[in-house]
Amino acid sequence: MRAVSTAYPELAALEASGDAPELIEQVRAAVVADRVAAIADPVLQAWLGRRWTALAVQRAALDPEAVAIARGRARRIAADEAIARRFVLPAVRGAPWRELPCAERRPLSATTVVLCPGLLGSLMPMSALASTAPLLEHEYRVRVIVADSHPAASCSANARDILRAVTRGEGFAVDGTELRPAAITPRDVVLVGYSKGTADALTMLAQHPEVAAGVNAFVSWAGAAGGSYLADELAPLIADIDVGAFLEGTGGKLLRRLMPAAEFNRITRREDEFDLPGAIRDLRTDVRNQFLDEHRALLDALGVPFISVAGAVRVGDVPYFQALATLKLARRERINDMQVTQSQTRVPVAASVHLGTLRADHWDMAYDAFPRQLRFGSRRLSHPLPRTAMLGATLALLAEIGLIE
Repeated sequence: MRAVSTAYPELAALEASGDAPELIEQVRAAVVADRVAAIADPVLQAWLGRRWTALAVQRAALDPEAVAIARGRARRIAADEAIARRFVLPAVRGAPWRELPCAERRPLSATTVVLCPGLLGSLMPMSALASTAPLLEHEYRVRVIVADSHPAASCSANARDILRAVTRGEGFAVDGTELRPAAITPRDVVLVGYSKGTADALTMLAQHPEVAAGVNAFVSWAGAAGGSYLADELAPLIADIDVGAFLEGTGGKLLRRLMPAAEFNRITRREDEFDLPGAIRDLRTDVRNQFLDEHRALLDALGVPFISVAGAVRVGDVPYFQALATLKLARRERINDMQVTQSQTRVPVAASVHLGTLRADHWDMAYDAFPRQLRFGSRRLSHPLPRTAMLGATLALLAEIGLIE
């Protein structure tokens, strides 16, 4: 580990000695003793990024389809090395997937994962993490609730839906069936916010800090904690206008360019709550930064560890109709996933750690391959990221450090 100021110098010494099993135990003890102090420490943050990278690569290397994609024509390359090169943006030293032990497999039956979907989520041809969520339930024995967030509503409006998921178990099961109140009693909650879902979930915590005692961790998964520069461009086009007219005009063309697979004719549920201007406004960078400035002290005081995982692409990796947006974002921040930048995924509080960045665009972070009729001639919508392995590694790490059981 780097020579930095730390409250845990013994952990740096343990890693230098190569005693990974003892280091894993000592990190767990530190987090259990004081999760906020531990997660905020730079030495532990560096270790958590390295450990997560190891777990993610090790798990993905067990997926034959992911390995085949990663290898391409280089069939002789080791599975873990191929996965690391293809799917993980280099950010840690060495090859931790070879140097560190695999995770101890343990059922996490006491844990409830609450998924908070992004903008226009239910209007997409499939749900975010649609194939991943049931696999997580099966492999890790967690309970998964998909919050009934409106696809186009403000953060405050969606905060109510997330609150009901966290406190009453309302929302949807992984198979899409609606959950009755108290059908699942949430406990040891891990909030997973994808895209705007991160901003929605942060708003819920700010408005209802009393529920934080039951939230063991918050995962920003390509989350728009800091908003999106694309929303800055879109917001003036739709402020105080008739949404129907907007969707038929120039603004609708721009929105469809950003979310071409969204099927606006599917707005048949909770139509009276449709507030696209409010949803886009709440994704503006100035709105999100003001929110974070105003609530940073409160979020710090909650005692909730905040975890972030981002995506990263090059212009040649994205669908042709997203190339311009990606170029614009790259002028702001080189590492971006075509909709949000790496720094925007991170919640800027003390107990916040960025685990890593994956070679995936914003949709690949959450969605299965788009149907061919919705690819618009692009070859970049097959979405090969082994999401179950990557998000599963996040749960495995949270379990290893004692945040969930």
